[in-house]
Amino acid sequence: MSEYRPGSLSWRHLDQEQAQRLWVELIDWVEWFRGCYRLTDRIKGCWYRHPKMVEELTAAMSAHKVAYEQLSEEQRHTWSPGSWHYQVYQPLLQRLAANSDEFADCIDGRCEPPKIEVRLSDGVREWIVRDIAARPTPIEAAIEATGSSANSSSRSAALPTIDAARMVDLIDSGDAEPVDPDDEFGPVSYDGHVWEWSDDEDVYMRG
Repeated sequence: MSEYRPGSLSWRHLDQEQAQRLWVELIDWVEWFRGCYRLTDRIKGCWYRHPKMVEELTAAMSAHKVAYEQLSEEQRHTWSPGSWHYQVYQPLLQRLAANSDEFADCIDGRCEPPKIEVRLSDGVREWIVRDIAARPTPIEAAIEATGSSANSSSRSAALPTIDAARMVDLIDSGDAEPVDPDDEFGPVSYDGHVWEWSDDEDVYMRG
């Protein structure tokens, strides 16, 4: 999996310079948006103090920029100003109405949205350590994924083999010699090695 690289709109990942650029751009766009669409009653002037509103409006601004930028003919059919109004603006109005209490404690722009404390249960680090320790290593996982039969084939493929017909020819020519002449499929001495018959692979494998 490739490393996650947050973009210039991800507020929680921005440094000082990136945040300054985005604040300037967002404030300019939101003030135009509030005025053009007469949304000053739904988006109060203190919107910038409300993290949820900042995220909502950042997303709307980003989509608006894409919808109104100069596009090719093919792109115009997939995303356009009309798309923005139906897919972004209208749902945003519904969310603003459903979250009207976002500005309930704001008076004349003087507000301090309550901070929500989000905590993980105790022991999360220990849980993660145990979970990771119980999992197979990357090598073990790769071996397990191939399956035992694949492993057997890989091992056999790594060793020299001789099929039965070829071994018979070698024995007949005197180049190979059965270790036990009475054992039809017994070990065979050839080329300085002992070759064993494998019932699983139907070949002689060098020992």
